Amino acid sequence: MECKNCHTNLRTDFSYCPDCGAKVIRNRLTVKNLWYDATERFFNIDNTFLITFKHLFTKPDEVIGGYINGVRKKYLNPTSYFTIAITLGGGYLLMYILSFSQML
Repeated sequence: MECKNCHTNLRTDFSYCPDCGAKVIRNRLTVKNLWYDATERFFNIDNTFLITFKHLFTKPDEVIGGYINGVRKKYLNPTSYFTIAITLGGGYLLMYILSFSQML
C-alpha cells in the first residue's frame, strides 16, 4: 500500500502516513460513505461547528485569540465555518422568499 499524498510505502496496519501524517482512507467514495462522513462531522459529541458557534457568541475573544495563537483542533477553521454559515443563511433566505411568494 502506498500513501496517496507523498507516495511512501505503508504497512497495512497504519491508519496515518508516518511521513506526511495523512489519514489512510480504505473506503471507496460512495453515497453511503459521504452520508456517514457528513453525519459524523456535524452530529458527533465533539462537534467543532457547534462548539465554534456557541463560543463565538459567548466568548468570541477566546475563539479568535485561541485560533490566532494556534488552537486549531478545538474550533472549526474560518473558511469552513463561513461556508456553512453562508449555506445555512442562503437556505433560510430561499425558504423565506418561497413562503412569501406563496402568500401573494
